[in-house]
Amino acid sequence: MGYIIKDTAALINSKLTDTGRKKISEGTFNISYFQVGDSEVCYDCITGADLSTGMVLDAEYNAQNSSPLPQKNKANIKYPILVTTQSPNTYGIPIPEPQIDNIYNTAATLGFFTADTTYSYSNVIDDNFSAQTTTAYTINPNFVINMATLNSGDTVSLSASTIDINVSGNVTTNHFMTVFFNDATQPIVSNYPVLTYKVVGITGDTSGNTGSVTVKVDRQFPDLQSMGYTGNARVIFYPSGMTELYDTFTPEFYWNIDAINFESNCDVSNYFVKVWNMNIPWTENPAGLFTNTYQGYDEFGSTGYTGTKEYLGYNSDSGQTDTDSTYYYNSFSEKVILSPSDQKSIAIVHYTNQSIDNFYGEKFAMTTVDPLFSLSGQTGPGRRFRVNIPTLMWHKSSGGTMGETFYVDPDGFEGKNLFTPHYIESNVNTDMNNPGIRYYHLWDTNTNTNGIPNRVGKVWPDFKMITFDDDEIIASLSNKANRNWTLPAPKLGLIVPNTFNGQTGSDTGLLSGTSQCLWLTYRLNHSAFTESLHCNYYTQICGTDPDCPPDTADVTVRFGNEFPYLVSDGSQSGFSANDLVILAQKVDAGNRPDPTQWYELNVTDQMSATTVNGYLTVSGLTGTTFVINKNMYDTASSGAPYDLSNYIDLPTNNQPGVTLNFGDEYYFYGNISSDIQATIYVMNYKCNLGPTQFLTSQNPTWSSGDAPYVTEVGLYDSNKELMIISKIQSPEKRQGVQQYTIKLDF
Repeated sequence: MGYIIKDTAALINSKLTDTGRKKISEGTFNISYFQVGDSEVCYDCITGADLSTGMVLDAEYNAQNSSPLPQKNKANIKYPILVTTQSPNTYGIPIPEPQIDNIYNTAATLGFFTADTTYSYSNVIDDNFSAQTTTAYTINPNFVINMATLNSGDTVSLSASTIDINVSGNVTTNHFMTVFFNDATQPIVSNYPVLTYKVVGITGDTSGNTGSVTVKVDRQFPDLQSMGYTGNARVIFYPSGMTELYDTFTPEFYWNIDAINFESNCDVSNYFVKVWNMNIPWTENPAGLFTNTYQGYDEFGSTGYTGTKEYLGYNSDSGQTDTDSTYYYNSFSEKVILSPSDQKSIAIVHYTNQSIDNFYGEKFAMTTVDPLFSLSGQTGPGRRFRVNIPTLMWHKSSGGTMGETFYVDPDGFEGKNLFTPHYIESNVNTDMNNPGIRYYHLWDTNTNTNGIPNRVGKVWPDFKMITFDDDEIIASLSNKANRNWTLPAPKLGLIVPNTFNGQTGSDTGLLSGTSQCLWLTYRLNHSAFTESLHCNYYTQICGTDPDCPPDTADVTVRFGNEFPYLVSDGSQSGFSANDLVILAQKVDAGNRPDPTQWYELNVTDQMSATTVNGYLTVSGLTGTTFVINKNMYDTASSGAPYDLSNYIDLPTNNQPGVTLNFGDEYYFYGNISSDIQATIYVMNYKCNLGPTQFLTSQNPTWSSGDAPYVTEVGLYDSNKELMIISKIQSPEKRQGVQQYTIKLDF
């Protein structure tokens, strides 16, 4: 035990006693009484002494404990002051005045990229992203591919090209290999494909950062040689799991591992994980996947996260009510609402690791920005929360350098009610509701015709978690999808058969009556670049009412101007395609599409300006109304259905772990920035001493008629067990009306 250091410590120093902590654990903690005492005053030791200068022992946790003998201790107030002279009572009644305080801080940006962050008065912008290359993030970033020599196949020769001399890790099988099909990674200044592979074999040693090595990966490379690509593609190798670089196998220790060390409150591990996790659980097979040969969604990675998909309202339709909805805008700014059962998959971005550091506090801070002050000088506004995906070519973007930042409160949309909390309410346990599970929509900053930007997911501030539910964002985040660009959702319509675009066929339309519906998506195929996942938006249209002619109809498909990164000039920027293939499936109304019953319809020849140098053009796609008629669909459906394995290397049922599968992602390849919040619940107990109370000391050194001095205050439960002991910095003379406020926060 030590003494209170005067003029540097608080006026009243309080500790929750051991017995108080035990009562909390039992759920019986309460405060019912208080005592004040002068136990540490000697009134007659030194004649004429200034008693207010006396030293007072600090409050201690073990002022009362509940340990058995011989450890038991009860150092309560030795000399409690009488409430009145006429009574032996020493207990007063404290007045509880609990308080709630919110505190805010700014968490460091975590993720795989550095950026320049600039503030305007009301906004924050991140740009000039560069890939992190240090040993904290990468196995080795110091090799490149000569793109002029890359001609498909699953094996490639890498040459040393050092960008970080301090990193020389040795690459082994199962490491992840991210290829930037350009060498502009620091910073990223152009638009190009970025694909991630799994290393299945390597010849040579990367640890010297010299010479060349040969790497075999889990699937085919693009044939860049035939496309005329030149220059180098930067290769960055990443670990195969969190614990190799980013995390530990076991939790970090609070103190030294050899003994509990109480010497310093600051001797606590400050280790934290520098990247976010990501898992993409699927509950439906992608179109074209046949489980008799290939692994279905129940064997994808991240299957353990399907429970979260259900909990957050992305799976069953009957389990919850969403106070808003999950939706996206097609390429004509039309809102498309998804039911929970429509959600094939979600990307869950979370911060799960063995670090003991509570890096993000209790929750993401989501306060409203104060327009009277600059955003840079505020801590807590939701507007400061942002998610960066620097390698994303987002179809809703207006173009420019790839990369997109998403916000919960994007600047420039005042009056649109974007920054509004919404809730998932349980349809089973109504006690959970009012309000329910809180979330905010996650938005880009690209405006649709209604003045609203595009939502791509939800931020769950109390779970400190983000979910991407936009199907195309999910595709771009999936290593298996083979693309870092997104594709727009088309607009579907109905027309009278044989009346449009020179497409002749049956007088009977494709859809007959409202009971027949067509699900539709599409592929952009390429003869040389690696084939990728079809558009992950599935769009539906149903036939017309047979009582309202025409009683049958064909289907039209139109694309809005949302191909900002599609190029047709043979340049190495963006992405390109040779063919447009519609994927279609007729179903009865109310049914989801069967992954094995999609059919391919190549409609490239319907474009008025089909190609330039063999490549599809933006004007050709957006300037054509494509027609799907009954003859076309019948011809396609008489053949083999769409088979995704013709385009993407899929793991077979007897091939676990060899090639990347859907859901095998484990890290989020981006950055997250947030202010954080914690709530302090304060116990305030006011101990009031009236003018005629607590004037008579029981200290044997005290003389009647003198004013006593107070050195301690004790708070007791209903059994008069000491819960909190408080010590006064210096003995305080008892006079008039006095009040001691004992504060304990959690």
